[in-house]
Amino acid sequence: MSQNEIAVSIIPVLIVLLPLFGVAGTMLADRYRPGWRKITVIVSVSLPLLLAVIIYPRIAAGVVVYQMINLLPPAGLEFRVDILSIYMLLLFSFFSLIIVIYSLGYYRDREEGRKFFYFLLIAISGCLGVALSGNMFTFFLFFEMMSLSFFPLAAYKSTPEGYSAGLKFFFMTIISGVALFWAVVITNSTTGSLAFGTGGLVTEAKPILLVAFICYLIAFGIKAAMIPLHIWMPDAYAAAPTPAATLSSAMMLKTGVLGLIRVFHDIFGLSFLQETGWNNILLVLAIISMLYGSICAFAQDDLNRRLAYSGVAQVGYMLLGLALLTEMALVGTIYHIMAHAFMKGCMFLCAGVIFVNTGKTKISEMKGIGMQMPVTMLAFTIAAVSAVGIPPFNIFVSKWHLGLGAIQAGMPAIIIVLLLSSVLNASYYFPISINAFLGCRELKNIERQRLRLQPMRMVPVIILAAGAFIFTLAPYNWPLSLARAVAQLYF
Repeated sequence: MSQNEIAVSIIPVLIVLLPLFGVAGTMLADRYRPGWRKITVIVSVSLPLLLAVIIYPRIAAGVVVYQMINLLPPAGLEFRVDILSIYMLLLFSFFSLIIVIYSLGYYRDREEGRKFFYFLLIAISGCLGVALSGNMFTFFLFFEMMSLSFFPLAAYKSTPEGYSAGLKFFFMTIISGVALFWAVVITNSTTGSLAFGTGGLVTEAKPILLVAFICYLIAFGIKAAMIPLHIWMPDAYAAAPTPAATLSSAMMLKTGVLGLIRVFHDIFGLSFLQETGWNNILLVLAIISMLYGSICAFAQDDLNRRLAYSGVAQVGYMLLGLALLTEMALVGTIYHIMAHAFMKGCMFLCAGVIFVNTGKTKISEMKGIGMQMPVTMLAFTIAAVSAVGIPPFNIFVSKWHLGLGAIQAGMPAIIIVLLLSSVLNASYYFPISINAFLGCRELKNIERQRLRLQPMRMVPVIILAAGAFIFTLAPYNWPLSLARAVAQLYF
């Protein structure tokens, strides 16, 4: 698919601003009209999804929607909606709505969750801005806004563990921001441009550009929780409220992967990386992440920490497909971004439902819980089966394309790594579901009314569980077609 026609539109700017307007509206509602609070929050994330759906047909037809705002030199704020942007925008705006609805059910006490929604909406605006950025400078600004707004979310429970995790995340964010800043400065000074959509700005290998490349790996590797830059994530996910952990897993981690996609294909370019072999740095780190994350997950009794280390392994798949530099592998990466969001998002929401209803966070305490929470644990099991990569679930599709990409790259041995990682996934996920449904029933003394289904918590869980396989059963796999269209732009 070629994208040569450019249409100027204010819609990308509105999409980014609407959640920020929602922050102001929610503050006013909290002060003057508390009853309007839910409506304000939901509308502020529903409208970006609606606008994304409205502009999608134009993008699919080959049009690039563009808007330039001459602020903050030297590059200015540039918004660009191409086929990759619309894919990420649809994903982020959909999950923003899901997370907000779930959060309203999670924080049924308005005062307890009042400030949470302010920072949540700012983080969502940052994610949308990252997806719609037209140059690396704009990407940098929204990436930093998103990252800094997650710090209070990670520490929102105001526990010692929460403060510790929040500070660790904050310091890692500072490192990420400094690395990205210098990468942007070096790129601009050596190429004279930061724009996306050029097929690569770099034409000549220089030592200073290798420094920029490593800085990009550090900046986006921290956000994507790539080994060895993952150290913030297990603590943050264990200490943060469930909606915050879900936001990070389903959306914020993907901004790191998106940043690396832009770096590989829009900043350095495919031919340049093939000549220099710099992509092999990421290839090695991706394989280590896949195996190390799964091995560490075995040792975790806290459910959120196990999900966090599993996330390290899953991000390894996305980085692997990018590092292989083949079309099929990139399709696998882009599809896995969506597949992982549904799978891991569902798991985190299930963990939140379990915690709210029972107060349990340890896997060893959850034996028999499936008999009292069958819907929740069935959804968790569906997500677990998807994580392993069993057909017809989403992650099977992404792993299939990663395998094809490895063959295209002349590295068929990577298929063995993919199979080993799937076995490890099954080994630490399936026992949770087996014990939940077949383990001893240890929860008899829990009050029945606490285990009733709460719609604003359960509807998002059910939707994400269905999303783990619904695309592969449909006559037309729409996300896969979008992933292939993105890959065709670069190859």
